[in-house]
Amino acid sequence: MVEFVELGNNTLFVVNAGKGETPPCAQAMFKRGDVVKIRNKKSLAHFPREAVVAVAIPPGFSPDYALADLLGEPRPLMIREGKRCVTYILVNEGDQTPYMAKESDLLPSGKPAIDIGTFSRATA
Repeated sequence: MVEFVELGNNTLFVVNAGKGETPPCAQAMFKRGDVVKIRNKKSLAHFPREAVVAVAIPPGFSPDYALADLLGEPRPLMIREGKRCVTYILVNEGDQTPYMAKESDLLPSGKPAIDIGTFSRATA
């Protein structure tokens, strides 16, 4: 549900875009909980060598919406446009940084899938 605040003089201010659910991605190669290897590319040097798939993002869907949906937070108003390919939000236990990678940047690791519980934003 979209949340508004009335400012006076018949002005409405949108506070957030409401909560939602990321649509399923039927063409995704990996699913939630799969352990994947990251390709050895210069542009991915800051990524861990292995990660766990948190969510598959369908082409054209905003990764900012997908992250907010994953965390159970209201969707942000300012968003990035979705890529034209399948992308993934990747996580690692103990690492507070979510990583976003294209499907072409990932390889199967051969390890069994991990059962993932719930996600929440870390507080410092």
